Amino acid sequence: MININDEMLNQFLDNQLSGDEKEIVKNAIANSSELKRKYDTLISTDKLLRNVENDSTSLDFTKKVLQRINNQKNRAKQQKYFLFTILSVLGIITLSIVGFIFVQIIPSSGTESNHIVTEYSQNIGDYFSNIFGKKNISIFGAILSFIMLVSAYLFYEYQKQSKKNFSH
Repeated sequence: MININDEMLNQFLDNQLSGDEKEIVKNAIANSSELKRKYDTLISTDKLLRNVENDSTSLDFTKKVLQRINNQKNRAKQQKYFLFTILSVLGIITLSIVGFIFVQIIPSSGTESNHIVTEYSQNIGDYFSNIFGKKNISIFGAILSFIMLVSAYLFYEYQKQSKKNFSH
């Protein structure tokens, strides 16, 4: 006697068995309530699967995927440019502060070259002391705080958007 398993039932359903095997499976189904139940389940599943429509992609699927990839690349470039700009501004501010400190430290001497350097340094020092003076320091701090808040917000939004796009 042949052991009737799920694979053989599937082959019977798909009409892939020889004549003798078909008769054996038919008789086994007729004589076994368990095989009859399995066969009926396979028939209903087969009908359901045959009625399912195939998923198809839209005509512009490739275009949309490539556009999303380009958008991600553009966002990454924009973020790098933005961060580079912010870091450049902060670097210039740091260099200005260091320059101001050097102006305050360099002593005046009587030689001509030292006099030119001292005068030039003093002019730069005056310029930066006007910018970073007591009158403007709160405005300058507010501007830096605003820049940092905007940077943090944009970075947060970019990260949130990246996670959202990654999950889709």
